[in-house]
Amino acid sequence: MNKWYQIREQSAGTLRLELLWFIYKIFDIRFLKFVLWFVVLFIVPFAKPARSATKQYEKILNKYQHEHGIKETKISSFSHIYAFACAMLDKMVASSDKRQKIKFAIHKNADWDDFQSCLKENHGAFLICSHLGNIEALSAFPDGKNKKMHAFMQISQNETFHKFMTRHNIATNTIIYPTEDINIGVASTMYDFLQNGDLVMMAGDRTSPGTPTRYENVSFLGKNCRFPIGTFKFAKSLSHPIFAICVMNIKHEKYGIYVKKLDNTNIHDMVAQYALFLEKLVLKYPKQWFNFFDFFENGENEAEN
Repeated sequence: MNKWYQIREQSAGTLRLELLWFIYKIFDIRFLKFVLWFVVLFIVPFAKPARSATKQYEKILNKYQHEHGIKETKISSFSHIYAFACAMLDKMVASSDKRQKIKFAIHKNADWDDFQSCLKENHGAFLICSHLGNIEALSAFPDGKNKKMHAFMQISQNETFHKFMTRHNIATNTIIYPTEDINIGVASTMYDFLQNGDLVMMAGDRTSPGTPTRYENVSFLGKNCRFPIGTFKFAKSLSHPIFAICVMNIKHEKYGIYVKKLDNTNIHDMVAQYALFLEKLVLKYPKQWFNFFDFFENGENEAEN
């Protein structure tokens, strides 16, 4: 299978996105997801890389579940890709239409209290997200709507969808920056934003195409998996609180927010904390793992217990 940055937006054609958006504006999100079921039914036979990734993920997940006495989860390629497509729709409408009211349930703990303090007291925070769940739904969270979110993404790999989001002014409180352009000047600018109480966000579950050999091997679902060092070093260098965060689809348009404050004294420990946070949520929401590539390419060897 290809690396994640070698996979193009096969199902995100401009005309297809505009048609779905047109249907949504006339009807509502549930009708659109009904239409999307048929769209995905057409797409799946042509999505061999995604099907292969789902099969590999299910095999590794089931082995881990079996070894830990957890009921095994059966995941079909269709259900997995359809769940991803629905997440994309929720991403489109999360903050663009007042008819669409996304509800949130908070997983409250001490880490959530710290994150809430950052929001209420106008302190900046660095958020390390992932491709688990639907982080873009966070833009509709009431407590964060007045916060500017400075999010980094690989724009060249999501160019079609990014242009669509920009064209329709979706998630206007979120400013997107290309990860390809990170340098000392950008880091200094992000530090200033954090000082002003803004949020900065970057994914921590995909190695960088520019520096693919810079990673930490840590345990994830019983395998030694690669997580990028760059995200964690960038977060650490900005000297503000660092939180791992996931927004998980609970039911229909209701999302659960989970946060974990990361100890930033050691990069390897930060990555391990982050991977454990993701692992717990993957076991709780196994069909919302949306890394459709060979994530476990370095995971043929079992992780040490």
